[in-house]
Amino acid sequence: MGKQLQPNRHPDPETRFPSADARMRGSQACYVAASNGEVMTTDDRHQDTVHQLRFDVRGRILITAATILLGMGLTACTQNPNAMTPLQDPTPKKQGVTLIADYSNNHVIEVDNAGTRTWTMQDAFGVFDAEIIGKNDLLVTEFSVSRVSRVDRDGKQIWAYEDLRNPYDADGLANGNILIADTFAGRVIEVQPSKTRNRGGIIVWSYDKDIRPFDVERLANGNTLIADVLHDRVLEVDPEGKVTWQAKGMKNVHDADRLPNGNTLITLRNRGAVIEINPAGIPVWKLEGLSSPSDADRLPNGNTLVAENKHIREFDKDGQQVWQTKANWAVEVNRHLE
Repeated sequence: MGKQLQPNRHPDPETRFPSADARMRGSQACYVAASNGEVMTTDDRHQDTVHQLRFDVRGRILITAATILLGMGLTACTQNPNAMTPLQDPTPKKQGVTLIADYSNNHVIEVDNAGTRTWTMQDAFGVFDAEIIGKNDLLVTEFSVSRVSRVDRDGKQIWAYEDLRNPYDADGLANGNILIADTFAGRVIEVQPSKTRNRGGIIVWSYDKDIRPFDVERLANGNTLIADVLHDRVLEVDPEGKVTWQAKGMKNVHDADRLPNGNTLITLRNRGAVIEINPAGIPVWKLEGLSSPSDADRLPNGNTLVAENKHIREFDKDGQQVWQTKANWAVEVNRHLE
């Protein structure tokens, strides 16, 4: 797999971007609608801290009843996450396998529903992301050696892109290109892989306006969703680079996924929480008390799969744990249904 480094000699990425999120734990969140079309957040322990959640004013955002009430000058606060109802339609459970990127152990593993390891890829140095691409290949993001590569199940490298600075995430797109969160280069890039060589390619799109992206996702509408830890926000940008929506005050955000219902699932590592917000920025569901989560996915059955430091856990809509498997430092998890 190209240049080799000794396992476990990579820097701890958490020491490179200290966060002040710890002060927010346990605080009561309040949401107030301002007259200028923004949703502002504050908390009961830091009343001088106000964050803004901007949303698209071109008619793409659904206006909820809660937003209307807030626009009338009311303040909505929530203390009990169990009282929130997620906006989702659970489907019956399906069997599948779970793919786990373990940063500390420098490997990617696959486990079945019983938690039994069924496959391992060794020597993935500082792996921060791993996803199935194509029929059964893997797209692997290695933070420590600044590489995104496509490998087969025997570990043979099919393609690689290395003009990066400590990337965190990469996604295969429907057009065959690769979308990369080039984290410490401060950019998101879409790369068209070379058709004549097994490495490199052409950058066909990029966004680099004052960000440090930890996670990136291409949306169905052609826009790109970015988890930006530099400014503690999640933003959506269109192909021209215009910000069409953003949620601020997301301390040490590690992951953001747009859900089928239009909500956004956000992973806040230092706060030990995963929250779901609607387009107006109002939380509708949350998990708290997690162990430094780095990634969370909403499953087709309505449950939420979370990668934490020492394990991967699945929670139902009421926040009850229904499945778990151990890991050393899980930073990414993907459930692939059969």
